[in-house]
Amino acid sequence: MTLISDTGREAPVAPAPGDGMPLVAPAPRGAASGRRVAVLRLVRRRLLWAAPLMGVISLAVFALAAASPTDAAAAFLGARDEFTGGAARASVEDVVTGAHGAGAHWAEAWWRWASGLVSGDLGVSTSARMPVADVVAARLPWTLLLMVLGLALGAAVAVPLALIAARQPHGLLARVLTSGLWALSAVPAFLVAMGLMAVLAVGLGWLPTGGLTDAGAAVTPGQVGRHLVLPVLSVALAQLPWITLHLHRAVTAQLRSPATEAARLRGVPERQVLARHVLPTAAVPTLAIAGARLPEVVAGSVLVEEVFSWPGLGQSLVSAALAQDFALLAASTVLLSAVAVLGGLLADLCLVRIDPRTDPDAL
Repeated sequence: MTLISDTGREAPVAPAPGDGMPLVAPAPRGAASGRRVAVLRLVRRRLLWAAPLMGVISLAVFALAAASPTDAAAAFLGARDEFTGGAARASVEDVVTGAHGAGAHWAEAWWRWASGLVSGDLGVSTSARMPVADVVAARLPWTLLLMVLGLALGAAVAVPLALIAARQPHGLLARVLTSGLWALSAVPAFLVAMGLMAVLAVGLGWLPTGGLTDAGAAVTPGQVGRHLVLPVLSVALAQLPWITLHLHRAVTAQLRSPATEAARLRGVPERQVLARHVLPTAAVPTLAIAGARLPEVVAGSVLVEEVFSWPGLGQSLVSAALAQDFALLAASTVLLSAVAVLGGLLADLCLVRIDPRTDPDAL
């Protein structure tokens, strides 16, 4: 039996994998150094692509926001709009357009915003009435917390489900499970969130319907954790189908691979076979597509935040769009896009780490 080394050559392996031996033959020192250089090239290439991508995204945000028929001054005044006189309203319009940096054209507003971004000035949010940097600093951690916990919960539930279905791929349980997951994959994240709210919050009253804490309560771990349950469940359920179905297919193939059968014939315990032979290899194709699915995770989290009034960056993105808050809208969009890009890069780095056969230059 042979395995593939980092150099792409076949290397003989005497003991079978899973007996404390690595799945891939150790690469020579020179090859390991070359691999680290290739990984650094991957990181540099992704970061160089990310900069112009963020510029194009922010430019599109300003162009689309300028084409919106929404009256920024009316959005700023809110319910006071109908009681505001002509002179006062003109002053508000000056303030709003001044805060946006919107002069004669949206491109000029974008240039002013981008120029300030280089110096660390994200502008002033007219909807939040505070600097955009303060809004981002207050909300981004809650968004990251929601996305990380939702993905972690989805992955933690997906592994046992994929193993259960893969042990008897043609059994009734596997068919019911995969059919249910296919059906769940067709349900948008915001519908999942509204269903959970209707059943667990409104119907049974077990959990709060939204917000970070109860009204007037302090921000404590207990309060935040209780209000976090439904948003995290919504994100996890939205990601559970694709993780489980891809993992199920890979585990099914790996359970019947020659390497797994050889390990069983040598008397390796089944639990060790699953942990050392099946799951690490089966995780590779799932991890390979995880980076491509991260923008969907970000978009789903934005909708979940809006449904549950979770004070994250996604909710501020929706508020900024409704209020034509150019500075906050662009900053929120760029940051959420950057989270998706960096998450994809992290997934690829994990793939390179798990599977030494992966060529970083090909990613």
